[in-house]
Amino acid sequence: MSDARLWLAGVLAFPVLVIAASCLRIDVERLRRLAVASAIAMLLATLAAPLSPALRGFALRSAALSSMPGGEAIVRIDTLSAALLPFAAGLWLLTVAVTPRAALDRRGLRRTAVATLLTFASFLTESAVVLLVLSAASVWTFLSALDDPAHQYQRRVVAVYLGVSTLLFALGVALLTAPGVQNTVLEAAAMWCIVAAALVRKGIVPFHAWVPEVFDHGRLGPAILFNAPQVGAYMTVVLIVPRASPEMLRVIALLALGTAVYGAALALVQTSARRACGYLFMSQSALVMAGLDCTSVSALAGGLLVWLSAGLAFAGLARCVLVLEARRGRLDLSTYHGGYERMPVLAVTFLAMGLACTGFPGTLGFVGEELLVDGAVDVFPVMGFAVVIASALTGLAVLRMYFSLFCGRAEAQGHAGLRLGLRPREAWTFVALVVALVGFGVVPRPLVDSRFAASDEILRLRQLRIVESRR
Repeated sequence: MSDARLWLAGVLAFPVLVIAASCLRIDVERLRRLAVASAIAMLLATLAAPLSPALRGFALRSAALSSMPGGEAIVRIDTLSAALLPFAAGLWLLTVAVTPRAALDRRGLRRTAVATLLTFASFLTESAVVLLVLSAASVWTFLSALDDPAHQYQRRVVAVYLGVSTLLFALGVALLTAPGVQNTVLEAAAMWCIVAAALVRKGIVPFHAWVPEVFDHGRLGPAILFNAPQVGAYMTVVLIVPRASPEMLRVIALLALGTAVYGAALALVQTSARRACGYLFMSQSALVMAGLDCTSVSALAGGLLVWLSAGLAFAGLARCVLVLEARRGRLDLSTYHGGYERMPVLAVTFLAMGLACTGFPGTLGFVGEELLVDGAVDVFPVMGFAVVIASALTGLAVLRMYFSLFCGRAEAQGHAGLRLGLRPREAWTFVALVVALVGFGVVPRPLVDSRFAASDEILRLRQLRIVESRR
């Protein structure tokens, strides 16, 4: 067995270990400590992927699938996935380390490990068939988190939207892998089905209604873990960008830009902190889609960077809201809750992660959005204006949330006697996340170089497919 296979088996063993332990009669708190330790170990192990050229060259192919049109490597580690693997592990660590005990029981810990395993496996494949299976399994895992009677309506809404997305994805993959599909009308139909599936999963207007609903009235933790990795963006990079026509990419970009501005504007006027998080996610994920659907190398690299920065910053921001809810109950943004003096770490990290979402200088988000705007202006000038407007509105929404959640007199809201301080595990996790966002913003060169290399590979593959289609 090669070193890459041994490394991959070892990394995948960490969530599998937590899944197995959750089936035993082990104390929930011990299970949580095991999950935190496994997530830390998985994160450290996955950091070897971007540092090791030998690992990045690994690929495992199936003769049955690779012989079909659209069937690529079942398992592979390349420049694109090398940064996404630590990203998935980091989101798992954030989930198990800071989610309040009342919101993460034995089933919840098992579900987070399963969701991480599915996301991790999705980032390892470029096969349309395998990605379809993993995507359907992740939707089922998300729906299982909404099976309690209090969330039946949200479960139905998610089932309709993501069920349609999965069916469209399945239809597109079936058409794409059909014999003799190249250069035919069927290939265009297949691509439009996959595009629609990605747009629904990402919550792009007009397929966005499920996102604010599940954030506001569903379970916030599972919604964060399902949306933050942005598997829909991965579907776009691997399946759509290399094959789509320029007109198709332009339609996606226009819808994404409209969603970015629309989501940020609605986040600015929400009274529910949960619903504001839902609209902020819509806006940030739409910016990622806009960057991925541009044929400029700089804009594509910027979209890949925004993918990482927005995913981490948004997940941290929403987890801050979840931590506050565990101490205060539902958060109303129409009042000032106070409490900064008793939880300064949470307040400062909330503001830092919110500013990273806006592309504030000194954060990773600034580097990504700067590349996105700079690379897109020449090819698609409207994108630059839309990105700036969306970022400005996002900044206003984040500051409004910060002032409401942490400023004012706590006594006026009845929180004077509450214990609001963070546990050490929560504080260290939030601080580590901010350090990562600021550290890569101050010293971005290694990550920027890897995203440029990934964008070069994506556009090179697109050019090869264009040449093949003309033969």
